[in-house]
Amino acid sequence: MQLLIVDDGHYVVEYLKHLLDWKAYGIDHIETTTNSIKAKEVLTRSPVDILITDIRMPEISGIDLLQHIHETGLPTKVIFLSGYSQFDYAQKGLRLGALDYLLKPVDKDDMEKAIAKVVEKIQEKRKVQTLGNSDDSMPNPIDDIDRIRHNKYLCNKSIVDKVQTFIENHLDHSLSLDELGKIAHLHPVYLSKLFKQETGENVSSYISRKRLEKASRLLLDSDLRIADISRMVGYKKDQYFIHLFKEEYGVTPRQYRRSRLT
Repeated sequence: MQLLIVDDGHYVVEYLKHLLDWKAYGIDHIETTTNSIKAKEVLTRSPVDILITDIRMPEISGIDLLQHIHETGLPTKVIFLSGYSQFDYAQKGLRLGALDYLLKPVDKDDMEKAIAKVVEKIQEKRKVQTLGNSDDSMPNPIDDIDRIRHNKYLCNKSIVDKVQTFIENHLDHSLSLDELGKIAHLHPVYLSKLFKQETGENVSSYISRKRLEKASRLLLDSDLRIADISRMVGYKKDQYFIHLFKEEYGVTPRQYRRSRLT
């Protein structure tokens, strides 16, 4: 199946592109664009099974794309996205035949449910069209859903693992969400939400924990000055580092070193 993702935000497009294990749904080709005019051209020139599009965009809106699909008789199924919560606008899209409407930032589970529903609709239609022929070669929607559940965490786990590895290898850096977002090819807001969903921990908490764990090891395994250790784990102000360390371990870095080495 062919999937087209359209949003005027580059980060949103990249986030959606990596949000799910699309192949588990039978989607073997993904095209993305931030240009709604180009999106209309893509719909016209090539078969697109599923369109995920922002409902409001400059020049050509998601509603316009859906109307184009109806006017030209395209079989494309549509899922709308929006940062707006006006339900009346969403209702217009649903009346025109959109199969779902998701609010940004898009939750992985919500997208998973929406895509599973769309895939099932497409496969049901294909089975009707091939009625009388052998169904042996036709994919089973239930099998797809089981496979999706089996691989549910894989795509996002890969992204989170990549971010965690970067953090652990660059604890002396500032490690802002903007920087990490570029590493993951995600908008910082999406990355923050995804990280919390997958780990149960905020990005900032994870960074702080890893910094203090490294500091505790350095205190025991080296003769480095506390000020130097503070810099090596990303803290420019010694007193702030000492404050955080004491909050975590109940003692100052100096006391921690003495108590563990005696």
